[in-house]
Amino acid sequence: MARTKRAKVVSLTKTKAKTRENKENFVENVREAANQYAYIWIFAVSNMRNAYLGEVRRLWTGSKIFFGKLRVIAKALGETTEEEIRPGLGQVSQRLRGNVGLLMTDSPPAEVLDWCNDYRRIEFARMGNRATETIILPPGPIYCRSNPPETLPHNLEPQLRALGMPTQLKRGEPTLLEEFTVCRKGEKLSAEKAQILKHLFVQMAHFRLIPLAYWSAVGVPGQHDEGAVVDVPVSNEDRELIESSRSTTTMSDEPRKSGGLRNEANDMEDAQVDDDDEDDDEDMHDEMDDIEERDKAMMLPEGMKL
Repeated sequence: MARTKRAKVVSLTKTKAKTRENKENFVENVREAANQYAYIWIFAVSNMRNAYLGEVRRLWTGSKIFFGKLRVIAKALGETTEEEIRPGLGQVSQRLRGNVGLLMTDSPPAEVLDWCNDYRRIEFARMGNRATETIILPPGPIYCRSNPPETLPHNLEPQLRALGMPTQLKRGEPTLLEEFTVCRKGEKLSAEKAQILKHLFVQMAHFRLIPLAYWSAVGVPGQHDEGAVVDVPVSNEDRELIESSRSTTTMSDEPRKSGGLRNEANDMEDAQVDDDDEDDDEDMHDEMDDIEERDKAMMLPEGMKL
């Protein structure tokens, strides 16, 4: 009998489909952790990078961090007073919107706040981030921000021209023919400007965990109710970082619709995803790894590493 020649659908994704059992296990893990720890923090993330989130997990060994699947987490904690598994957790569920995660810990609030204020990592900016300084390059050989400064390799010159820089190869060195303004402080970076900054080794993005509120099982001074939720004041600097991350999310919506790699910020907008279609935390990290590997390989000169 002849074999059928009908077209077959072949999935190219690396992400494995999740079953109802996976979701139930995730819900159980959230509930178990929520019943174990005395404090639950809601934090925003600026300039999400999977490698740094992994570092945070290692630094907070003994605590639990949940990121992604916000609607499932909210249902696990309980979204109303009648459904909440501990008093006050319904208020936590109602705040799970946008680019946020949960830190469940027994560490006192003062310790967590001090750690969040001290911990930050600097990375290369992406399209939609705001420039933190003005970069103006003078005519002549182009130097990257290394120690000591070095001229860019010759094979990078065609890429610089393609990015809009008035360059020419002279004596084996990419050379600017006239003064060139890469970016000005406060402006949103285009994809081309972000790539130029990467070639110059200029890092403008700050990975931060910004605490927004916390739930206390034992209440707070002056408020004797069990399960009190306390808002944390957000500085202007942190507010700008949060807004910058939201801008990056908005600017990456169109590439996601066209079938390209999803930006990691979009993957964290769980409020727009149906429960049956949500990926778990590990799936999101796999996709973010793909994005970071793409960024590292994109148009970098041979022999140079990030």
